[in-house]
Amino acid sequence: QGHGGCGRYQPRIRRSGLELYAEWKHVNEDSQEKKILLSPERVHEIFKRISDEECFVLGMDPKFARPEWMVCTVLPVPPLSVRPAVVMQGSARNQ
Repeated sequence: QGHGGCGRYQPRIRRSGLELYAEWKHVNEDSQEKKILLSPERVHEIFKRISDEECFVLGMDPKFARPEWMVCTVLPVPPLSVRPAVVMQGSARNQ
């Protein structure tokens, strides 16, 4: 009686500070461990490879929600003219 998964070894996700690592205990028959850093770029690339059919299995409609959309790739910053000035100590203003 399995859990209905794909049968592949699944990594254990570990956090060290602000970094995430994926650890596999059984990479091959030598039972050596493998540990890789999960950078946001790497996670974004993995998420982009998820098909539309797999999105439906995950409970997402790919027209409106894709896994790669959960990773911020662009951070818009408004120009100085529309940002409010921050008043610092004294009379100086910081833009």
